[in-house]
Amino acid sequence: MKKKRATIKDVAALAGVSAATVSRVLDNRPEISAETKERVRAACDQLGYVPNAAARGLAGQSTHTIGLVLPDVSNPYFSGMATAIEQTAAAHGYRVFLSNSIRKEERELQAIENFAARQVDGILIIPISPKTQVRHQEILGSLPCVYLGANHDSDCSYVMTDNEAGAYDAARYLIRLGHRDILFLGGRTTSRTREQRIRGFRRALAEAGLEGRELPAPPDATLMRQWSYEAATELFKGPLPDAIFAFSDMTALKILEAAEEQGVRIPEDVSLLGYDNIAFASLPRIHLTTVSQRKFQQSRIAVERLLEKINGSTEQTVDLLAPELIIRSTCAKNRSNIYT
Repeated sequence: MKKKRATIKDVAALAGVSAATVSRVLDNRPEISAETKERVRAACDQLGYVPNAAARGLAGQSTHTIGLVLPDVSNPYFSGMATAIEQTAAAHGYRVFLSNSIRKEERELQAIENFAARQVDGILIIPISPKTQVRHQEILGSLPCVYLGANHDSDCSYVMTDNEAGAYDAARYLIRLGHRDILFLGGRTTSRTREQRIRGFRRALAEAGLEGRELPAPPDATLMRQWSYEAATELFKGPLPDAIFAFSDMTALKILEAAEEQGVRIPEDVSLLGYDNIAFASLPRIHLTTVSQRKFQQSRIAVERLLEKINGSTEQTVDLLAPELIIRSTCAKNRSNIYT
């Protein structure tokens, strides 16, 4: 029987390091200690491991590839970003490798490690939480990286929209329509994105002398779309709020589903406003009023910033984009109380 060829993972397991570290040792990267290099090389000798130059790229040369780590590719917002990132990268002669972390910490870390081992030139990451982002640097080393979204510290390079400003503008719009009883529905209390949006929501209501209501998802909720549907169904059995500000468009779509089943008319009985401006939001039967995060512009800028780093820039870059309120058909005036 032909002996199975040793892989980089076999070497990593024997040496007690990550596959990414093995790859860096094979490239003789300076940030790796002499002791680690010696251990990895000894493991290579013991297993008879021969690096695949075609897969790794020649040491010191570009592979013209970029890694992209997303938290949930089934979410139209993230899949839209992935498409825009791939198009922008292709225009610059780069291919994109995609990994879906499905919002699991170990899968996210493994994806970054795998990309580093494959010798990508740089990585774009949408972290699932600030907690996981803290662990990235020990894997990334000097590999160029740009983050998207809100789940990162202030020391990295990132591209995002201003969540607080977007929620503030959206809440002010509902107030101008005359709504007093406004409910913010969805998002876990542990979510940094929700934290930023709720801050804008509260600020707008406080300026108008209103308190508003909040219905967050429980921290242990796993099927967020199902929770949104069930929460809205229960809500529609009691006294209705004037308006609902949904944490996201996906949340808003489940609210629309529950409203139709419960006989609640949108916007005649309740105004509904989402966040993200996913493709489904503009469909004629939905026509959801929402907040655009300018995902295509975010994606384009993120790729361009990453390419700057790949080409040698060591500067931290911060791009904070202004969101845009997209007015469609799911919000109506409360004629009993119009704010001026």
